[in-house]
Amino acid sequence: MDIKGVNRIDMPTLFVIGKEGSGLAEEGPSWVPLLWDQMNSHFEEIVELLAGQEMKDLHLWGLMSDSKHWLEPWQEEGRYLAGVQVPEEAEAPEGWARWEVPPMSYLTVKASAEKIEDATKLMLGEIFPLEKLELAGAIHEHYLPHFAEGEVELYFPFKTE
Repeated sequence: MDIKGVNRIDMPTLFVIGKEGSGLAEEGPSWVPLLWDQMNSHFEEIVELLAGQEMKDLHLWGLMSDSKHWLEPWQEEGRYLAGVQVPEEAEAPEGWARWEVPPMSYLTVKASAEKIEDATKLMLGEIFPLEKLELAGAIHEHYLPHFAEGEVELYFPFKTE
């Protein structure tokens, strides 16, 4: 699995609870995976917030934001939330963070972990110009339980007229 088709998705407000961290953007590969480790090793602390969803129905998100500008692409320092989508009323327990992402339109593409950079270049270098779109914020990662190991769906927010 390399890079798969592009789709357009209009998302309602997204509520995600997870483990948040920040660090230098260029060092993301060293600190982001630790957040997933924390989320996975303490997952039982948030299971009750998932309103009885089965594992196969969980939506896992890697949400990104610049440290200074909310939901903007990383510049020098980034913030990252490794988490799971929850109902609107869910509140983050101590030691967890809750992000609320406003409704947005996205172009999505699936890629394997080693092809994320290629998929991003394809989307921003070819697809966005072809569609006359402009990136409207940070790119998010979406994972579903049925995805193959290392498979991710990238969400590229765009501005609508």
